[in-house]
Amino acid sequence: MPGQDDRGQAASRAVTHVLAEAGRVVCGVLGLVVMVLFAAVVAGGSAQDLLALLAVFAPVGAVGGFLGGVLAQNAARARLLAPARRPVGEVDSTGWLALPGHGLRPHGRWARFYEACHRSVSRYHDIVETVAPGPGRDWLARIGETLDAELAEALRLAKLGQSLEPDELTGPGETVYQVLLRLRAAKESFAETTERAAAIALDLRRDSDFVHVRAQLDVLAEQVPQLRELGG
Repeated sequence: MPGQDDRGQAASRAVTHVLAEAGRVVCGVLGLVVMVLFAAVVAGGSAQDLLALLAVFAPVGAVGGFLGGVLAQNAARARLLAPARRPVGEVDSTGWLALPGHGLRPHGRWARFYEACHRSVSRYHDIVETVAPGPGRDWLARIGETLDAELAEALRLAKLGQSLEPDELTGPGETVYQVLLRLRAAKESFAETTERAAAIALDLRRDSDFVHVRAQLDVLAEQVPQLRELGG
């Protein structure tokens, strides 16, 4: 049933958030509890034997659980920060989703700049999809619309730069350098915006967290590339 699937996904997302935030502590406590129970079973009701066993098993359980928690926490954070790839183009014959055609020379400098910007924006939208419905997700989605518009401007600049690329008989003009500097800054800004969005998504576990991360969302909105405002 769809309802059961939704609840299962919500539960899985909640567990992932808990592990990402406090995996080391959670697993450390679980390891300690398991070893305490094991010591109690082995002691067979003898308080003296239980104390002796706890002196050995309790530290082993806590440390072992903590180390396992480090791995679990890293895996959970990796899952949140690198969500599954979403459709951004047409599916080719191999089943992979291809980047939409952008009219730039393949493997050229301008294509590489634009494709890096495109990957960051695509990943940003992936991150938004991991956030539960609510004001925080709506805010992130609106910023995503701005990113889409800035990405379109990045493509325009890349095409402009390619059209002005000097050949062997023509020296580079100042405009080419200006376009290059803008695209380099845009590439870094898109990537930083996406990373910050991932950190915010980690905090947006429930609607009430929106108030807590509102300042972070304001900073995120200011961090979005401003290519359209620069003109050119």
